[in-house]
Order: sequence, then C-alpha cells, then structure tokens
Amino acid sequence: MKYLNKTVRPFLVILVATGFAACDTDQLLNVVDPDIVTPGDVVGEKGAELYWAGAVGLFANAYSSGGGGQVVYSGMISDEFHLSGTFPTRNEVDRREMDDRNGTLLGQYRTYHRARVGTKNAAERMAELLPGDSRIAEMWNMNAFVNLFFAENYCSGVPFSDTPNEGDIVYGDRQTTQEIYDAALASFGAADQAAGGDANQKNLAAIGIARTRLNMNDYAGAASAAATIPADWEYYVRSKQGGDFGQRNAIFELNQRQRRWSISDAEGENGVAFRSDDDVRVPWEDSGGPGFDQETPLFHQLKYTSEESDVVLGSGLEAQLIKAEVELSNGGPWLATLNALREGVGLPALSDPGDRDGQVRMLFEERARWLFGTGHRLGDLRRLVRQYGYNQAEVFPTGSFFKGGAYGSDVNFPIPFEEHENEALSGLEGQSLCLDREA
Repeated sequence: MKYLNKTVRPFLVILVATGFAACDTDQLLNVVDPDIVTPGDVVGEKGAELYWAGAVGLFANAYSSGGGGQVVYSGMISDEFHLSGTFPTRNEVDRREMDDRNGTLLGQYRTYHRARVGTKNAAERMAELLPGDSRIAEMWNMNAFVNLFFAENYCSGVPFSDTPNEGDIVYGDRQTTQEIYDAALASFGAADQAAGGDANQKNLAAIGIARTRLNMNDYAGAASAAATIPADWEYYVRSKQGGDFGQRNAIFELNQRQRRWSISDAEGENGVAFRSDDDVRVPWEDSGGPGFDQETPLFHQLKYTSEESDVVLGSGLEAQLIKAEVELSNGGPWLATLNALREGVGLPALSDPGDRDGQVRMLFEERARWLFGTGHRLGDLRRLVRQYGYNQAEVFPTGSFFKGGAYGSDVNFPIPFEEHENEALSGLEGQSLCLDREA
C-alpha cells in the first residue's frame, strides 16, 4: 500500500491556488497566480485547503525538496553522501566541522522552523474551518516529524518560537533534546486522535511514535507502536517534475542534475560500503565524469531516478527494523526478522557474528541500507554513541578528509548565530546557543 502526499509551492505561509478541489491534489500543483492571500480567501473549505496546501509544501521543503532538507544534509554529515561541489558552507557539513555562522545551515534551519510553525498553524486553523477532516491529522503528523528532525539532527537547546494564526511572534526559550522529543510525541498523539478512522494517518502517527521512542531508548514503547503497522504500508512525500525548484526531489536534483553531491563508499574509515558492496537496496552508477567541482568522481544514486521521485517518510519496513532492534536488545529472534526482509528482495541470509559488537554493527548496517536516503542515518549514528556506548570516532566518518585536512568531531548541527536575535535569549550575547554538542 503506497500513500502519496504531493508537494505544492509554498508562498509566504500559505499558498494561493485556483481551480482546485478537495479530492484532486494534482490541481494543487498547478499554481496559476501566486499572490498574497486575502482574509476573504481563508474561510470555509477553501480556506482549509489553502492552509493544508501551504503546509504540505513547507514540510516537503524541510524534508526532501528545495535545497536538500533533512534527507540531504543528514546524509552529508553522516556517511551517505559526500561533496562533489564547491560551497565552503557545505564542505563544513561534510567535514563535520560547522560554524554557527554557516549561511547554508541558516537557510535549512529556517526551513525547518517554517514547516514546524506552518503545520501547527494549519492543524489548528483547519480544525476551525473543516472539523473532522483527516488532513488535520496529517498536519499534526508533519508537525511531529519536524520536531523529531530537530531532535535527531541538532544539538540540545533549539529555541522554539511561534507565530500564531493572526498573531505576533512569540519568542521561545531553548528546548532540551528530551523536551523536543516530548513535543514530537504530543503532536503524534494529536494526529492519532484527529485521524478518526483514517488508517493511513494512524499508521503514520504510529511509526513516528515508534521512531521517537527508539531515539528515547524506550524499546518497549517503540515495539508497541511498531507492532500496529502493516508490513506493506508505506507513506511517501512526492515532488513535482519541472516548475519551481522547491517542488523537485532534492536528492536527484543535487546529485544527477547539479552534480553537487555524490554517493559515498566506506567514507572516513567507518562508513558503510554503499558502492563497493553490490546491494539492490542502494542502487548506483558511475557517472563517468567529475562532479561540479571538476575533480571529485561523481557517482549517481539510483534510488531516486527523477525530480518527481517520491521519498518515503514512514513504512512497515521501518517498523520491522525497529522490531529487530528491540529483539536484539531482549534476546529475541532479531536475525530471523532481518533475514525475512532480505529474503523478500532476493538477498542471502545473514549469519550471526557471535559477539555483541558485530551484532550491533550488522543491525545498523542493515538499517543504513534499507533506509538509505530517507533521513535516518544521522540519528542512527548518534544513537550508536548515545545508547550503545561507541565513541563518535568509531562510527562517524573520521581521519583524513578527501578534500584536504581532517574530519572534525561534530555529531549534530549547531544553532545558527542569528538566533541571538530571539528576544527570549537576550542574556546570551556572543555565546554558543547549544546547551551541549553531545550525541
């Protein structure tokens, strides 16, 4: 079962589109006359459509469209992608040595917050304009996932400000990683409650809860949520071919078309051999030439083969991987669960390495291959440090950096320096805003 959520072009907070209907999301991709939305537009079913459409677009930009989003940048700091472009700000990400004045990261940070605020506002406004609509649950699910991305990707201490519907900005204080996970769970809970009989949105909330609980080291909670999800369920965010850059699949766009990212292989001593091991889960090809920098060999990932390729957000497959990890933790049949998945795509069965280190590394490599290019890898590497006791230099890319110098030790993204303009943080002038940079 595949559920698709088609992206739209965001304009300010919401989108103006003409000639659409609730049952035809394709129409939302055809923006005829973008303009500032007037108060008269934001009423009834039409107003709810506008909020929903704009928030969907904001979420897609934060996740997998536009300048890269969660999928590209979390893959860059980990071992999925490496730089074949020239931006020094992107080089900092790949090298794991990021300055809080990095302009590229500032843009990504703002994109995440726009999606966080936009989805929350849309959920609340739609509840007034179109109560009972299952897309309210979709908005809460997307809001929850953005919160989860902040917790997985950023240092502890991200401030959460808000711009309520028809209100002025409310400056927010810094949130610990635990508080951000709690916010994600609250929104997933709101999504589950708003979903009613919509099994798709209930499954999306359940996989979000399972992923969040796994990050919180709550194996029982993760297993309970994952157990409710059908094995063949999938939820995808899609991009649109042509049109605005913000609508396209960023992984394809930046890898094949712009040649600025390349698929990695055993990056920095610790990385997974994504290219040298022949594996159907991570298809790739040699482009036959260099990347944008005219010196780095360019390898194309083939998981996404066009600018309109859909990107999975949650699935029954991920639920099975969570099940396997919980089984590994409690002595269950973890290897049988992994091998059942492998059998489904014609891969040979794995053998138990026989020691704890080998078992953990095998499970996380399986996760890396199954979930490649879906924004999971950074969170997994951090969990290996935080929950399994590895040193960051044992799991993140390390040693000599291929573009010169050496890898740094960053395991997450910093809070941009510009956040000092937040009035709630007025006593922290000149200081790093991160409460800590630990995994």
